[in-house]
Amino acid sequence: MAKSSSWFWSALFMTVWPWGGSVLAEGVLPFATDAVVERAVPSELVLEGTVEAVNLATVTAKTSGTVTEINFDVNDFVKEGTVLLRFQGKVNQAGLLRAKAGLAGAAANLVRAEKEYQRLTTLFEKKMVTASQMDQARASLEAAKSGVDADQAQVTTANESVSDTVVRAPYSGYVVKRFIQLGETANVGTPLFTGMSLDSLRVQTSVPQSWMPMVRAHNQADVLLDGNKRVAAKSLIFFPYADEKSHDFNVRLQLPSGLEGVFPGTLVKTAFKVGEEKRLLIPGAALVRRGELTAVYVVNDQEVILRPVLAGVTRADGWIELVSGLHVGERVALDPIRAGQYLQTKRMGGAS
Repeated sequence: MAKSSSWFWSALFMTVWPWGGSVLAEGVLPFATDAVVERAVPSELVLEGTVEAVNLATVTAKTSGTVTEINFDVNDFVKEGTVLLRFQGKVNQAGLLRAKAGLAGAAANLVRAEKEYQRLTTLFEKKMVTASQMDQARASLEAAKSGVDADQAQVTTANESVSDTVVRAPYSGYVVKRFIQLGETANVGTPLFTGMSLDSLRVQTSVPQSWMPMVRAHNQADVLLDGNKRVAAKSLIFFPYADEKSHDFNVRLQLPSGLEGVFPGTLVKTAFKVGEEKRLLIPGAALVRRGELTAVYVVNDQEVILRPVLAGVTRADGWIELVSGLHVGERVALDPIRAGQYLQTKRMGGAS
């Protein structure tokens, strides 16, 4: 296998290396080309960061009771509003019935107080009752209204108590931890589940104190993911204080939603804009990566040559920065596969 691989690369270099370049036939090339350009691009401070879930929370019990139903476990995906577990709710239901009965009694008392007040008002206008009797009727009516309000509050509290026996997911996400078992009794504040959503993610990193003025001034950063993929941060949040020991500032980069293959706890690279500098750029489609070889097909006059280059970072717009190997104005093939096939065909035709 090693001998076969060595023969392949030898044949490739003999075919397309500068001293083995093939002369092009007159006419239009069967592949597109583009020129190497020089542009002012952001100079960046690259640091490591950790992906975090924005929505990561532990759901606790709001009532006391025995767990009678558990519907999910660790690593299960839960949609927002889905029932996670239930508590035995007989006591809570009884409290709700008592509160409703009290409200009904208070409402009936209010009706009686209103009728009595209306009756005495009519008599008072005819000067058949005293002012003190009228004041007493008015006070009874106000007390009846207050009683209704108090009992209505009791019903609201009892309703909350009943709803607290059913624990629902606050948002869609995955169960990270489950702290309770079926049949266990929980008290108010007992942890039940820890859940995490992948819909909203951020990256947290530490920026050295000396770089913070430039990072704040430009307020722009990208997150570098696997496969040379760059994602622009939606926003940056700067902590208003530095770590006492390292003197670094924590910075949070909000990621756009819908990213695939990005998970909380993983390490990524962050690239903060700290200035601008001129760099040579080529379209990403022109770069050839074959093992340790990084090269481009250069179209120069009537020759096509495979030339090794030292490539830098891939920018968000798909262009690749070049460290060395090319000059401004040189043209490169945008379809390396067809360029290689074209060279091979021309060489075989010349040999025949």
